[in-house]
Amino acid sequence: MNWQPGTDRHFFIKTTKMKVELLEIFGNDEMVANAARVSFGKEASNYTVEQNEKLIKYLAEHNHTSPFRHPQLQYRITCPIFVERQLFKHQVGLTANSISGRYVDFQDNYYKIEDFRIQSKSSKQGSGGHLNEVDNVIALKMQDAVISYCATAYHELLQLGVAKEQARTILPLNLETTFIWTGSLLAYINFWKLRITRDTQAETMQIAMDMLCELKLRSNCFQHSLKAFNI
Repeated sequence: MNWQPGTDRHFFIKTTKMKVELLEIFGNDEMVANAARVSFGKEASNYTVEQNEKLIKYLAEHNHTSPFRHPQLQYRITCPIFVERQLFKHQVGLTANSISGRYVDFQDNYYKIEDFRIQSKSSKQGSGGHLNEVDNVIALKMQDAVISYCATAYHELLQLGVAKEQARTILPLNLETTFIWTGSLLAYINFWKLRITRDTQAETMQIAMDMLCELKLRSNCFQHSLKAFNI
């Protein structure tokens, strides 16, 4: 058992940053108002913007949420696998399709932490402040070593003829993945309310914030709905 990966081969390893792209927007505040007003055989176009805004606020305040399920948003997200796992805990009203390590050779793209955090003393699942500078350097070297070892071993397994679906099992959780995530406005509102909070893992919260910013920067079509939920 003297084998060491990468003794005669070197593989290019690319470090990446997370990326969020808003692909599609279906609907707007008027769609929400329409879905609510159909109960009385009415349409949002029969009312002023102010009246529809007031209705949307009422719906949110009294937990009449079904009208917010009609609009849809679709994102393309690139992030490390450990962040994807946190995002996919949100299931209701959402669907996703990810790049598959069974079909393609994983690219050598890894998310590298630059500033490690210490374990929180008040939360078993959270982190606290920054790791001290000396220990952070040590942690960075350990991270680089693991990425290099796993990436090289993965490619050498493929060269041995090992199936991609098995070779991928040795890759670390900071491997980059890409997926398309589609869901209702209500599903994303619930997601943002839960994931843009102090107790959310920083990397996961960054994705949530980027998704919300993408929507607000690209369009104001849901400005009244988001305001109604204090988002």
